[in-house]
Amino acid sequence: MLGEQEALMTDKQQTVLASKVIHNNILYEQVYDPKKNFSHYIGWDNDRNETIPINDILNGNRKYIPIQDDLLQKQAVILPTEPLEYGTEQDLELEIECFIKTWLDISEEHLQKATWYVMLTRLIDKINTIPYLRAIGDYGTGKTRYLDVIGGISYKPMFVGGSVRAAPIYRVIDLWRGTAIFDEFTLKKSDETEDIIQILNNGYQRGKPVLRCKDGNYDKVIAFDPFGSKILASRSRFYDKALESRCITEIMKTTARNDLPIDLTPAFYDKRQELQNKLLMYRFKNWDKVNLDETINIDYGNILPRIKQSLAPFTVLFQYDNERLTEFIEYTQEYNRKIIEENSMSYDGQIINAYLQILENHEKEQQTFDDYKESVFTSTDIKNYLVEYENWDEEKTTASKIGRRIQNLGFEVTPKKVAGKTKRVITIDDETFEKLKRKYVVTAVTEVTADTDEVKNKKIGDYSE
Repeated sequence: MLGEQEALMTDKQQTVLASKVIHNNILYEQVYDPKKNFSHYIGWDNDRNETIPINDILNGNRKYIPIQDDLLQKQAVILPTEPLEYGTEQDLELEIECFIKTWLDISEEHLQKATWYVMLTRLIDKINTIPYLRAIGDYGTGKTRYLDVIGGISYKPMFVGGSVRAAPIYRVIDLWRGTAIFDEFTLKKSDETEDIIQILNNGYQRGKPVLRCKDGNYDKVIAFDPFGSKILASRSRFYDKALESRCITEIMKTTARNDLPIDLTPAFYDKRQELQNKLLMYRFKNWDKVNLDETINIDYGNILPRIKQSLAPFTVLFQYDNERLTEFIEYTQEYNRKIIEENSMSYDGQIINAYLQILENHEKEQQTFDDYKESVFTSTDIKNYLVEYENWDEEKTTASKIGRRIQNLGFEVTPKKVAGKTKRVITIDDETFEKLKRKYVVTAVTEVTADTDEVKNKKIGDYSE
């Protein structure tokens, strides 16, 4: 049964601590009254459209009871107090956006993704992959506020701190199964860091357990499930490329907004609790409606695989609303275009675009001749182009440096006789070059395979054919 975390054995009955239980196809969530320091379960009956409050749940020889520990009492874990109606899903989404915008200064683009992420955490039971939200910035740029605001309204936020050991992280995630919040999170190379990286690398996808020896006993191995939503704050990007690729990142800057509250006031905590309660109702009404078979075949167009992997889970939020699904696909395509524009301005991107422009110039020149001449380019040609047309510093731009870089990108450098002289000619196979163009060349990726009108006229169920 889902929700089972640990059991205390008796002769006839197991007492199981759980913050969530699914019993007779009804979801029960733990709610908590901080004033009375009291927890109980609340379930939702969809047929009767009413809540089911209950102190504990009996299932055979097991008795499920809410978790009551210091993490809850000291607000290291935050729970709803009761479910509240929220109107339409668009109403709830707008309310989340307004709350985040009132207390936090982030870009409009990230605000949209953060809002969706908060809602997506409520559907974690029915999805198989989930990216991580992350804020990067120096001291004083609002990273902790980012975690307080966005993390505070995510599903069962678990504030596990920053420079902590792996063992308590395992314990907290395994017990509460909520959203892990990491503040000022740095990953310096160490054995302990590798354990935490393993949690994060395996935790984005369901069915990727981490094996651990119990209490240092090498004869007893247990499987830990790290899957779940996570929100991180760090001062720099991660050296682990796999982990880096799983983050949806906002670069935090010192705010220029005069209307942003300096401190979190009682109004913040009251609104946070209200949203927690409304999002509990959203979870009750939607957690069992997700059908992944209806989303895996959606055509996003010619977008980068990394973007598709990070944004595809969000489609479950709109799978029964064709209009919003179409808007989301268009958003994904536009986001893809922006990422390609950013990539094109990087060091590698400018080299790739210079090579492509030289190649295109060669093709245009050949159109005026009867005999086609093979294109023969060197890293010196790329260097000269970048200096002449992109204003690169000639003293700092060397052909040898460019040559080393293009080999890392998949080009081959081969000595070849050209007009009686030996040149180090650069070549690349078509498949590798097409992949590079998709990543670094804007015009190569702005074309989409999905026709917008076709998407608008297509029903959600049609995507699973």
